[in-house]
Amino acid sequence: MPITPYSGTFAKPQLMHLLRRTMFGLTKPDITYFTGKTMTQVVTELLTPAATPSEPLNNYSSSDPFVPLGTSWVGADPDVNFEVGRRNSLRAWWIGNMLNQNRSITEKMILFWHNHVPTDFNFDPNYCFGYVDLLRTYALGNFKTLMFEMSKNASMLNYLNGNLNTKNAPNENYARELQELFVIGKDLPVHFTETDIQIAAKVLTGWRDDPTFPPNPVYFDPLQHDTTNKTFSSFYNNTVITGQSGVNAGDIELMALINMIFAHTEAAKYIVRKIYRFFVYYKIDNTIENNVIIPLADTFRNNNYEIVPVLTELFTSQHFYDVMQVASHIKNPIDLNIGIIRLFNPVFPTSVTSLYNSWRTIHSYCSYQDMEPGAPPSVSGWTAYYQAPNFHELWIDADSLRRKKEFVDKFMGTGFSGVAANVLTFTATMANPGDPDLFIAEILELCHVLPSDQPLIDSLKSILLSGQTANYYWTNAWNAYIAAPTNMTNANIVTSRLKPFYTAILTMAEAYLS
Repeated sequence: MPITPYSGTFAKPQLMHLLRRTMFGLTKPDITYFTGKTMTQVVTELLTPAATPSEPLNNYSSSDPFVPLGTSWVGADPDVNFEVGRRNSLRAWWIGNMLNQNRSITEKMILFWHNHVPTDFNFDPNYCFGYVDLLRTYALGNFKTLMFEMSKNASMLNYLNGNLNTKNAPNENYARELQELFVIGKDLPVHFTETDIQIAAKVLTGWRDDPTFPPNPVYFDPLQHDTTNKTFSSFYNNTVITGQSGVNAGDIELMALINMIFAHTEAAKYIVRKIYRFFVYYKIDNTIENNVIIPLADTFRNNNYEIVPVLTELFTSQHFYDVMQVASHIKNPIDLNIGIIRLFNPVFPTSVTSLYNSWRTIHSYCSYQDMEPGAPPSVSGWTAYYQAPNFHELWIDADSLRRKKEFVDKFMGTGFSGVAANVLTFTATMANPGDPDLFIAEILELCHVLPSDQPLIDSLKSILLSGQTANYYWTNAWNAYIAAPTNMTNANIVTSRLKPFYTAILTMAEAYLS
């Protein structure tokens, strides 16, 4: 189906599909907030950049001489004694931003770019924060500008050895990945050459970093820069980048390199394919390529690589809401875990130390399920977004299912680091929690994308009714709790049914689809 504007009714099913793909999880307050708005209004709001969050805080030690407990460590002098604590603070803070996301695609886009242009958190904490902050700055901005800035980002310079790139010993790592993985791609019938990679490395010589100069630790050393003219292959129309000297040489030649690479028609198509696989579906056949990818790539180029016009066209298209796209995604672990927690909206600790410990535990569960923010497995990102033919099906195997169930069991049980699902409070937000049929229908609509068959519904109802058949076994128990919520006997009766009820729903195969 071509990338034509959506012409159908924009009702609850379409809204829920859109929110599931653009945010981490689906919550009842989000649905209520957007209900009644037009598709254009919803998409416009989702594509509005979220407010910048406060910086990560010291939750790790009262002994940091540069950073008092509970204050930001960003920009503080480096201290090897507190590097691990600061990096763990950053990991926790990132999870906190996902949990507390605005009604915006910003946090999802930060994860998208992190997967597409990855580094890891093995460097100076200020470098790592600067990388995440850069992704946030351009999450809904200009991709060309993002790549210009990323090419001289301290974390990336260390990750791909750009800080070792000199005129006498050019290092090709970043020059290669800039073309093969970040902008052009490497599976083309006609390709850039090894010489193009070598020449690009010369363009990039001279960039250096120094952690003792936060928050701007990157500088350009003209003495380490190759000042000769750089001639590229016919793939880039035999472009010549004139060699520069002086303090501005690095920026001038880098911009020329970025402009040259982005001028190639493959650049827009490559990124649009990555967007499509992240937000729509992993399979791109000739029909999708011609009717969706190429038109969106034209939009990307015509808007000078601004990302919002592309996402707007995609999320308001007939293709995005086609029935074949619904429930076609397997959730990644971050989407799954963050979504479950956001759905139940548990109470988090208020002290900085305890709050960050809770976020850090959630981060650990994501890592345990093989998707750790700040640690993609390679410069290619997570395999589920590029490894053919399985792509996101790689998120599901016997071991990962066990780990996902452990997370749900823990959240529904004793909780972790002071955070657990309050099933009573959550259930009370439903429209008709005392009616088991209406209650089950509403919960399944929130948690499962596809309609449920009667045997599944019956099995869930049996949990609420404690194996009985009449609805009043649940209705009476719930009404008794509502009438006397402080009566522990009443509360325990419904809790003992709700916890296995929600656990069953959240660990079914249907719960992993988006």
